[in-house]
Amino acid sequence: MTELNYLLSNNLARVPGVSQAVAVSVDGLLLAWTGGLDRDAAERLAAVAAGLSSLLRGAAQDFGAGGVQGNITDLAGGYLILTTVSTGASLLTLVHRDADLAFVTEELCRFADQVGDQLTPAFATGLAGAGRR
Repeated sequence: MTELNYLLSNNLARVPGVSQAVAVSVDGLLLAWTGGLDRDAAERLAAVAAGLSSLLRGAAQDFGAGGVQGNITDLAGGYLILTTVSTGASLLTLVHRDADLAFVTEELCRFADQVGDQLTPAFATGLAGAGRR
């Protein structure tokens, strides 16, 4: 487990209602994922996060609405929250239905601010080069 996996899992485990999450670089590379997800599932979710982020950026641009800060998708079994990081990276998080969404989104933004500078393609390349991805 990489240091970023540990940080993601450890920080989000303290947020009531958060189930699982992936961190994705701006170009869609999987950077970290929480326990409970295997590598293949995390890779698929990274692709979803990158695609969703791209679609939302395009829509925001066409509407002239500025940058995307995040998105909440209402699911039958909870919520899927996309949190955009300043570097263009994102966190995709599954949250239980009974969670306090205001608190969860605040904590996700706080975590994104803390580790945002690490969520870059260069970081992912470093992981791959070290054989730790």
